Amino acid sequence: MNLASRKHMPPYLHTLAHAKAKFFSIRPAASLLLILSSAVLFGCSSTPQQSNTTKLPSISKAGSVLPERSNDQIEALLEAEFTLQREGPSQAFPSFYKLVEKTQDKQLAERLLHIAMASHNNANIETSTDLLIAIDPISEQAYSLKLQMLLQANRTEDALALLTKALDNKVSIHFLPLYIDKNIRNSDLLNTIASTLKKLPDNYHQNLFIKASNARIQFSNGNYQASINITKPLLANKNVPDKEPLYLLQAYSQDQLGNRESAILSLETGLNQFPTSTRLLTPLLEFLVQAGEIENAAKKYQTLPLKQSDHIQAGITFSNLLISTGHPESALSVLEKLPSNKYGLDNQVAYLMATALADTGKKDQAIQEMQNVSGILNSHATTQVALWLYDEGKQDQINKMVLKRTPREQIPEVISAICRLHEEKHHNDLSLALLTDALTAYPHSDALRYRKALLEDSMGNWQNTITELKHLLSKKPQDAQYLNALGYTLLTRSNKINEAMHYITQAYHQDPKDPAIIDSLGWGFFLQGQLTNASFYLKKAWDTLQDAEIGAHYGEVLWQQEKHSQAAFIWTTALRENPNNTLLLETVKRLSPSLLDKTQTHH
Repeated sequence: MNLASRKHMPPYLHTLAHAKAKFFSIRPAASLLLILSSAVLFGCSSTPQQSNTTKLPSISKAGSVLPERSNDQIEALLEAEFTLQREGPSQAFPSFYKLVEKTQDKQLAERLLHIAMASHNNANIETSTDLLIAIDPISEQAYSLKLQMLLQANRTEDALALLTKALDNKVSIHFLPLYIDKNIRNSDLLNTIASTLKKLPDNYHQNLFIKASNARIQFSNGNYQASINITKPLLANKNVPDKEPLYLLQAYSQDQLGNRESAILSLETGLNQFPTSTRLLTPLLEFLVQAGEIENAAKKYQTLPLKQSDHIQAGITFSNLLISTGHPESALSVLEKLPSNKYGLDNQVAYLMATALADTGKKDQAIQEMQNVSGILNSHATTQVALWLYDEGKQDQINKMVLKRTPREQIPEVISAICRLHEEKHHNDLSLALLTDALTAYPHSDALRYRKALLEDSMGNWQNTITELKHLLSKKPQDAQYLNALGYTLLTRSNKINEAMHYITQAYHQDPKDPAIIDSLGWGFFLQGQLTNASFYLKKAWDTLQDAEIGAHYGEVLWQQEKHSQAAFIWTTALRENPNNTLLLETVKRLSPSLLDKTQTHH
């Protein structure tokens, strides 16, 4: 093995577009919406498992949880509070539970629920929700939290009993469809929910939130017509709250059935009711653009009464869509009309502006605009400018640009990416120059120094490779990668076989499972004339990783042992996956050229 080779969908339909791929091949819809989705919170929690930052209500605030209590109860409460502060929610839960059980106090029961959530203990959550429901039989947060826990545990019978109890007590279960939306990609959980709902008696299926939940499950399972059949009467029902997600559900179902015009009409109807909804606007723009109605889409975007911040975000999404579908001029028109206050989105706007300029053939303007991009898009912008400079034949300007605009913390990653670009463009000289300049500015970067060592070797400057690797080993003398690289370089570039094997053996002791190191060890034994040891280690390397260069080495050892058919089999296998590997081709051509002819004829 040579040295170089050793090295937005809205939240209420939480990624519905992505979920479509679970069972079917889906038309490209709403891919941009995934970026724009945000978390939905409902009930008292989106999941029973809460972080350690769960905020617990304080008894010292106005309207305390226990306004009038006996001295014994106050003493018990204070002791429980001290335990909570000193030892945490898990230790405090039993004393709080005993106090709630005795007092039957609703507010204290709600506090107990928060403590249970903070304890990350499902048993605590279940007992605290049961107690709160016993005290307050219509507590939505208790039903919501316990139902989530039961569903996640696949306890369908218990979930069915709890859901039935909630419906019998006239508790609103608006949290259920929202919970489905948030977990739309969790097929196991959705199957549990579907199984639970299926067991409900028919009369419970008249509940609007049960219907809304069933519509989502039908969509998730790819039953789009069934989803539409449930959604339509819900949209026509004046008593149904939160119709915005239903319009999306109906529109995406219609689109999946090939009825894009109906999908567009559904979204337009929804926007008539929710004229400031970017959640409806975004897929509408996408459908209109895909239908070729660019002007209509632009008019919709410009005329809706959106807040300025929403207008800018929608404009970014819209222009990105236009660029990706081959309409850069229209994207420029949208971007140029955005207000000067970008609400912190200046870099996204500049990135898209530059991309659109490049797509219209204005590369010089694009390069200038892209160099205004910073922040999280900085490294992407740098790489894009480098590509455009290559397109313009100005690759000599790349290195200076990279070093000037790359923050210190991004140097190793960005420099490596640009070096790969130089090398792919067959400009190893520019890659070496960039690494040299970067190491002058950042001499402590081991990653860049190791990359430079490998590059020097590939360019024939193996003495420089030795120097760089010894420098790295002076800092990390037990590093298996550095030891192996130095040993293999000496093994293949010099006659210092004993010194090379010293380094390779150390590397093997550090990492005896690395196939590259095992290959080096086997090849070293071969060069020392120890064919049995060489064959043992090279077979071990080949069995671990069927790499072209390991195959070249292993095949050569077998050939020297006069195991010609085995060698031919190894080479043929390696050539099948790596027909252009230089070392493999040279080895086969030198030892068995007829095999190479047969392999090429076969291909």
